[in-house]
Amino acid sequence: MSGELLAMVERSNTIKQDGVIRFNGLTYRLVTSPDTGRVWLDRNLGAIQACTSSANSACYGNLYQWGRDDDGHESRTSSTDGTRLAGISTVSTNYITGNNDWTTVSSGASALRIAAWANGGSNDICPAGFSVPTETELAADTTGASITNSASAFSSFLKLPVSGIRFADASINREGSTGYLWARSNGNGSHLRYKSGNASINGAYRAHGIGVRCIKG
Repeated sequence: MSGELLAMVERSNTIKQDGVIRFNGLTYRLVTSPDTGRVWLDRNLGAIQACTSSANSACYGNLYQWGRDDDGHESRTSSTDGTRLAGISTVSTNYITGNNDWTTVSSGASALRIAAWANGGSNDICPAGFSVPTETELAADTTGASITNSASAFSSFLKLPVSGIRFADASINREGSTGYLWARSNGNGSHLRYKSGNASINGAYRAHGIGVRCIKG
């Protein structure tokens, strides 16, 4: 059996030969880009199902602070705390509010968190063999391909939802109108944003809660 078709892997997920991944209690399928040939999960992390419409809340998924582990803060209904965490691997179920960043770590923090969100990294939130995409990987299958707004984001092979964003005050905004996805590169919190009028790669505060779509590799 190849490494791609592992029967049992770490982080409580299973990759079956029929292309189904069970991870953290949810079942995902795989989709392949017609542009790059890259393999992605069929929905955002934490989504109950793949999208049947762009504003289908069951496919919105979780909202992660940039570079942070899946310790429970990513839940849309998680509790909040205004005290920043002491390290990038410090565990807390609270969504950290009131700051531009969720940790007090500054020196080398960007590089640490970029590595932490890679496959096998210390804060790896994706199934084994998958990772949060780099900015280049994310752009290649979105703004560098056919995605120019929220309508084309949903009609693409990724079926991207307008899942909104969670700000530093913990409020969730723009559900049903704007979608966001983190990239793991760039210390400025690189992410994809798409709405009715456009789609672009931008920077965001690392304390913002934004969705994640995992890519193989």
